[in-house]
Amino acid sequence: MGGTGGRYSGARSDKVLEQINQEKQKERERLDGQVDDLIRELLARYNDRDTEKVSERLDTIRENLGEAADLDTILFGGSVAKHTAVDGLSDVDALVILDKQSIGADSPQDLIDSFHRLLSQSLPRSDIESVSKGRLAVTVTYQDGQEIQLLPALRSRNTVRIAASDGRTWQDTKPRGFQSALTRENRRMNQSLVPAIKLTKSVFADFPPQKQLRSYHIETLAVDAAKNYKGPKNPKALLLQILEHSSRRVLRPIADVTGQSRTADEYLGSANSDQRRNISQTLEGTVRRLMAATTIAQWRAVLDRVRG
Repeated sequence: MGGTGGRYSGARSDKVLEQINQEKQKERERLDGQVDDLIRELLARYNDRDTEKVSERLDTIRENLGEAADLDTILFGGSVAKHTAVDGLSDVDALVILDKQSIGADSPQDLIDSFHRLLSQSLPRSDIESVSKGRLAVTVTYQDGQEIQLLPALRSRNTVRIAASDGRTWQDTKPRGFQSALTRENRRMNQSLVPAIKLTKSVFADFPPQKQLRSYHIETLAVDAAKNYKGPKNPKALLLQILEHSSRRVLRPIADVTGQSRTADEYLGSANSDQRRNISQTLEGTVRRLMAATTIAQWRAVLDRVRG
């Protein structure tokens, strides 16, 4: 009798355990579906930014500069070109390659001064608030608050020459280098890397200022995270991969493949600086929160920071 009861009790326990596991699996699948819906919602919101207006304004700049100088080309230099822009998180900027003979620039400061003068004189002022000159670039601010930052450059053999960070010397750069790397990795990731970068920028949007990363730095870390990645190729999985990889990789300087700077993260200081360690710890905590999340509210608390 005791033996029979033991076998019956064991079988019943196994069945209960199986039912519990089945319910847990259903809960995981339900949460995965809810997270996928949230990600689609957020990406739709990010993609709804006014790219048509940006393109129209860049076309206007191109046309008006073309009348005042021999304009070589405008290459989108920022997040618009890479399709990783998130409204409020990424600068809209363009690299403007000018003809040296027409612009009359013998030094970086000459180039910036001449370019600022050309823009001020040639752009229609009906919807422009200001045209301001910085150390490296010129910013056009529109009356609706949108800013377009324009970096003047000269063609130099196989590279593009811009003002170096000191504003006094030249820096040779290859602006298409990173864009090509991102395009290649995004294709290999079934076009999911770019959406994952947008989600990553949304996560960083809620970090305090001292733990923020610049837009291009986030993109560089994301491409680095994708290089040897073998897991699922969807935005959710890649987001977790980028955050986890970045929590380690941010501790060391990462090269700037465009050549515009020696590294993409000089602003964080040397390897293992206090700022790098603080950012690393915050990223580690974020990954733990997402991995341990059991409700969609917990996922939304991390991701849903950029309001349309």
